Amino acid sequence: MSRTWKFLLSFVIFATICYFGLIWFVNSEVEKGFNEAVANVDGLSVNYADLAVDILDQTVVLEGVTATLPLGQQFSADTVRINAFDQMHSVPHFVAMDASGLTMNVSPANFGDLAAPLAAMGRTSVAGDVAVAYRYNPDKQSLVVSNLDVSLDGLGEAKLTGTFDRLDLAQLRVEKLVGLRLAEMNLTVVNRSFMDQAVDGTATRMGISRSEVRSMFCAELDAMADYAGTQDNSVAENALRGLKRFVDDPGTVTISAKPAEPVPFLYIFMGRDFYENLRLMNVTVVTDSSDNI
Repeated sequence: MSRTWKFLLSFVIFATICYFGLIWFVNSEVEKGFNEAVANVDGLSVNYADLAVDILDQTVVLEGVTATLPLGQQFSADTVRINAFDQMHSVPHFVAMDASGLTMNVSPANFGDLAAPLAAMGRTSVAGDVAVAYRYNPDKQSLVVSNLDVSLDGLGEAKLTGTFDRLDLAQLRVEKLVGLRLAEMNLTVVNRSFMDQAVDGTATRMGISRSEVRSMFCAELDAMADYAGTQDNSVAENALRGLKRFVDDPGTVTISAKPAEPVPFLYIFMGRDFYENLRLMNVTVVTDSSDNI
């Protein structure tokens, strides 16, 4: 073997050792930083079986995760991939991450008011995938949610985007949320079976057929839309007719709120009725229903 080939072989061995040494160093340093970042967020705990870093795209991948979030929600996940995570603030100012093989028990702590309907469907837990990305601007006190995508096995998918302002993440307490405003929001829901399960659950409780339940829901929404029309509230009327189309022919529905000016959430609780709130937030409902009403 010539000296040139010996040098090249030695250099390759040296580069390989350096590469794997770098991988080990980066992983150990990132794991240390990640654990410190988690410890700095009140109410957040994360346990995992393994942590690895892709040094090319700077992605942190956690395997075998169990976590408790600051608001009390608990979940487990096969894999959590973190593309961006703010380590400089106790409440992160930016996050981009996704979780696959996620499982959450059906409980009020995890699902709030949705826990009872899910339990009525016979669900003790839900599983699926979640992706979230947001960025907070402290100067404008605005939070932009660029993606909140939740896909639940056997139920459906929901995707939320929106902008909220007058939010102080440095003092994230209930009394500090009084001025929180909605600038704009879009929610797209894709039905797989959750509407059928909801209708079946209601039919069982009321002792009537599925078709009777669906007709009852549609009649109620039609009546509400008619009332909005008598109040010269075309925004509410059209939104309610859109919801009726989705209930009658559940597929995909997009609910958008695009007020002329940001609307304080407090307004919702200040004596305004449901119809006026729909008009105030300029809510529109678009479905893929074959009904072109």
